Amino acid sequence: MNLKFKVGLLIVVMLGLIVSSASFEEEEPFVPWFSSTSEEYVTLRIDVTPGGLTLPPPGVYTVKRGTTVTLQVADVYNGFEFDHWHINFVNYSSSPFTTLTLEGDANVTAVFVEAPASWEAGYLIVDLAFYDNPTLAPKGSVTIWEIGLTEALVEVPIAPNQWHSQAVFAGVRVGKTYTVVVVLENGIKGVYINYWTVYSKVDYMHWGFITSRMKMMRAEGEYIYIED
Repeated sequence: MNLKFKVGLLIVVMLGLIVSSASFEEEEPFVPWFSSTSEEYVTLRIDVTPGGLTLPPPGVYTVKRGTTVTLQVADVYNGFEFDHWHINFVNYSSSPFTTLTLEGDANVTAVFVEAPASWEAGYLIVDLAFYDNPTLAPKGSVTIWEIGLTEALVEVPIAPNQWHSQAVFAGVRVGKTYTVVVVLENGIKGVYINYWTVYSKVDYMHWGFITSRMKMMRAEGEYIYIED
């Protein structure tokens, strides 16, 4: 299943690579760069273990030194989940989308692993609500990026004149942190990203929104709002 989202980041396609013009506050992990034969250009090799697809797709690219490349999981096959990016002998990031500033030649591998056996798996219930408008049920969808599953939000009556919406995911790994992507189609339309660690066989993630705030500041450990 392909993962397609409208994300309000300026993306420039260059030489088959997705190069992001957005700046990220977090420092990139240390990478032991391979020496390049060119002072101006470096070589980027992208490989994928069985289980999914990436953007940019697997291949060998020549890129100007200092370019920041966006690495993204584009698809996850049934029975697999994304685990991490491996770059030049270093486990670089477990996020399904990350950036890499190329200061030398790089070998990048997207590592996918088999999904957990049934006895290891659990359920994640994502529950959404509009705090300042409880009679309005959120509409849209939720995606767990690492396992490539998208579920439509289902309206759930909580009390008289109070509605939530939920999406239920089976097969999540207990103890693993997942990237939760919410696409809202009403209230405050947009794409929202959060991170959640599953601690039990049946885990409950509640996420409240305020419709009167059209832009939400990013806070450490909380959500990111990307305006569409």
